[in-house]
Amino acid sequence: MSAFETIIGLEVHVQLNTKTKIFCSCATSFGAEPNTNVCPTCLGLPGALPVLNREVVKKAIAFGTAINAQINQNSIFARKNYFYPDLPKAYQISQFEIPIVGRGNIEIEVNGEKKTIGVTRAHMEEDAGKNIHESEYSKVDLNRACTPLLEIVSEPDMRSSDEAIVYLKKLHSIVRFLDISDANMQEGSFRCDANVSIRPKGDSKLYTRVEIKNLNSFKFIQKAIEYEVERQIEAWEDGKYEAEVVQETRLFDTTKGVTRSMRGKEEAADYRYFPDPDLLPVYIDESLMN
Repeated sequence: MSAFETIIGLEVHVQLNTKTKIFCSCATSFGAEPNTNVCPTCLGLPGALPVLNREVVKKAIAFGTAINAQINQNSIFARKNYFYPDLPKAYQISQFEIPIVGRGNIEIEVNGEKKTIGVTRAHMEEDAGKNIHESEYSKVDLNRACTPLLEIVSEPDMRSSDEAIVYLKKLHSIVRFLDISDANMQEGSFRCDANVSIRPKGDSKLYTRVEIKNLNSFKFIQKAIEYEVERQIEAWEDGKYEAEVVQETRLFDTTKGVTRSMRGKEEAADYRYFPDPDLLPVYIDESLMN
């Protein structure tokens, strides 16, 4: 038996199956020619203004209701500021302080034992575009920019890769049953970021967590978590934990089965969140709540 306990929290990005994007009327269809499902709004051109898609709100409420979560009748969109080539505005419209879905829970069963996993929040946001790397060139396809996402954030309640996979499969089945997403992992409609840390058994302290980014296969999610746990335990036992386990974002190399450092992990302050001045606060009337 290991002398360490694993702490896992998951952030899942679910692409909602609306016909049009979250803030414009462009189609969300997958597989179109690059940069054809775009307009001034999702291209981030000066003067273009976002308009919220009502269907996104309805699908977010449906999910929150299904997991017995608090539905916030008032919520706010915020700008999450960062630069990346596939983010033309240099900010992402998301929700920060007041998300549409508050605390809820999902019950799982592992090896005959039931366990409740807390859901911290689920918030609406727009997706970024997609970078395409070919030989000496990198290209940007903005068809996916502004497609509607529901980001579902769990509490760090999972203690093994098995529990994480059971939770993800349950979540996958919920969004498919509700028909709010096709949850096609191959097309990126159901993507996961895993936050992983360890601690000595019996210790209640939370130690440095590492985020493994953009996992879109149950098999690879499990392998990535298990590798990262082994890496952190080995560093601890070798007396190198503080030097080798730092708060960062890592990617999983599916060929070699290892995680690799991508960048230092940003905190909320790094994104300089502030309410989006182009969007009114979201008010959910009683007809949508019921």
